[in-house]
Amino acid sequence: MIHWPTDLPPFLWGAATSSHQIEGNNHNSWTQWEEAGRHQGRIASGQACDHYARFAQDLPLFHSLGINAYRFSIEWSRIEPEPGQFDTRALNHYEAMIDLCHDLGMEPVMTLHHFTLPIWFAQAGGFLQPQAPALFERFVQQVVEHLGPKVRFYVTINEPMIYAVMGYGIGTWPPGHKRLRDIWALGPQLIKSHRRAYHVIKTRQPGALVGLAHHMVAFEPFDPHSVWDRASSKMLHYLFNRRFLQAADSTQDFIGINYYTRQYTHRPHVLVPIASKPGSFVTDMGWEIYPQGLEHFLNELRSFGKPIVVTENGIAADDTVRQQFIADHVAAVSRAQQQGADVRGYFYWSALDNFEWAEGFRPRFGLIEVDYSTQERTLRPSAAFYRQLIAANAQAWPISVPSKLAPPASHP
Repeated sequence: MIHWPTDLPPFLWGAATSSHQIEGNNHNSWTQWEEAGRHQGRIASGQACDHYARFAQDLPLFHSLGINAYRFSIEWSRIEPEPGQFDTRALNHYEAMIDLCHDLGMEPVMTLHHFTLPIWFAQAGGFLQPQAPALFERFVQQVVEHLGPKVRFYVTINEPMIYAVMGYGIGTWPPGHKRLRDIWALGPQLIKSHRRAYHVIKTRQPGALVGLAHHMVAFEPFDPHSVWDRASSKMLHYLFNRRFLQAADSTQDFIGINYYTRQYTHRPHVLVPIASKPGSFVTDMGWEIYPQGLEHFLNELRSFGKPIVVTENGIAADDTVRQQFIADHVAAVSRAQQQGADVRGYFYWSALDNFEWAEGFRPRFGLIEVDYSTQERTLRPSAAFYRQLIAANAQAWPISVPSKLAPPASHP
């Protein structure tokens, strides 16, 4: 049993981002993909939110949300631009970010791999190359040795199954493969990479808490009376939600869950679920809003006997809908806690509007609006709602959504 550190707040209220989506001017596997015009809209991330240059102004703005933790990723391609050559300036940059987080009273939660790869690593086969786990371990070792005890929450890999499916099954993300056998081969490689990263972190910083951010989708049968649909939903639940989670069990100090939606399995599309049923209310990403799925997963994960952190949960939609979304999903966390789930954190995705991968800049997930032409930041009403929700739960566990904070009516 992993116990929550006594010097931490009982609950981490946070917001999350990733390096490539907000930093700007990266040079990695995704920027190559963008420059080749391989993704939807043919829009490159370019300057993005210019966060790499503006973090000293952005982090206090994030702190104004009332959060006590900030999840972000570091850019491997900046730190190791060539194999075995580590850029101290890049490491110092992230160290300065971490120092500012501490100064502001925000616990840094650092992700080591959030979809992007150094070009040299990608060209050699990415995580499919035999030496990938050792190369990832070398990178992680450099990071941990440089940062020392300043970081005690590590997410080794963000959404390994999304990374595998989008890049190696559907092919809409780099490297653009559409081969099921590559997904099967990639899974063990990512597990090995995670395990080696886990052990190198724990060896050098035994007090650190290390986990993964698992993307979990609530799969349900399109037709509850169909034996085929019911069997397909159970199969996808195991393959997508459980398989990686179970394989990594002994090398997770906490379980991170990224949750957004549910999908439906329907014959004859065994491995391609349907995003929503006709007439469902969906977000700007086409995702159905279903907070009950989060409650279900948090209760299901109790069997692992470890603290759980909602490492991502968010929405691209009208801001009134966003407020209701946050209220409903935080209420789902509260119900799960009351039923015995040891949920220790909730991170809204995202602090800022950002470059949403293949969808470009169109979807707006941020509590903070970004005008990409001027880089001006504007707090949305949902930011004030989130701040009030956090203030109402100061030092609280379990958390709750007070009735006085009920957001304005939005969707049915």
